[in-house]
Amino acid sequence: MLWDSAYLLDQFNRYAGRPDADAITPATKYTYLSEGQAKVVGEILARQPEVLVQPPMQMVTTDGGMTFNFGTDANGYPLFPMGKAGIYRRLEDIPDFPLNEGWDYLNEGTQIRIPNNRSLPYPLYWRGVVPPPEISASMQPVLMPEMARELITIYAVKAFAQAGNLHPDLAMQMTEEWGREFSRWMLVYRTQFRSGGAMSPLTSWMPDTAFRFVAFLPSI
Repeated sequence: MLWDSAYLLDQFNRYAGRPDADAITPATKYTYLSEGQAKVVGEILARQPEVLVQPPMQMVTTDGGMTFNFGTDANGYPLFPMGKAGIYRRLEDIPDFPLNEGWDYLNEGTQIRIPNNRSLPYPLYWRGVVPPPEISASMQPVLMPEMARELITIYAVKAFAQAGNLHPDLAMQMTEEWGREFSRWMLVYRTQFRSGGAMSPLTSWMPDTAFRFVAFLPSI
């Protein structure tokens, strides 16, 4: 399947010029790809977080509604939302009526607490960005659309090339490739929803503003 974990592993080998019978194991390459996915998601999150937001999910309480957590990640660790998460009493409240941090709840990282030792008798829902899982032979990359996953490979190969400064030419090549591809994908994300409506001032795209946007994108 195009753009699944096996495809990214093959793409890593092609971009890095690695042989089929390689002393570097697939597990090591998947580690580079996992780190690459985390880096790419972080870069996108800093610029266009809305394209990474997951559907609303019900929060978990184990103490009768005094605290609520976000569940667990693919490794079984408490889930820590990336960026700002919206907390809501009802699905019907999304997106206009989120709870207010510091008044309706206290932020404790992997959970929220209802102030003044109170508890809520009803469920809460959250909407935000889930940290990406580690890529492996059985765990697929999550970046969408699938074609954008080339960014993961580029970042991974760059990190591989920089390790021990063994492949400086390859590292420079991947840095240049990142500059081109990341800028292009950020424009794709930025113009995904530009059809007008209430959000049109934020999503409409003009060539001159797009040029300024790309010109100041930092490179890795």
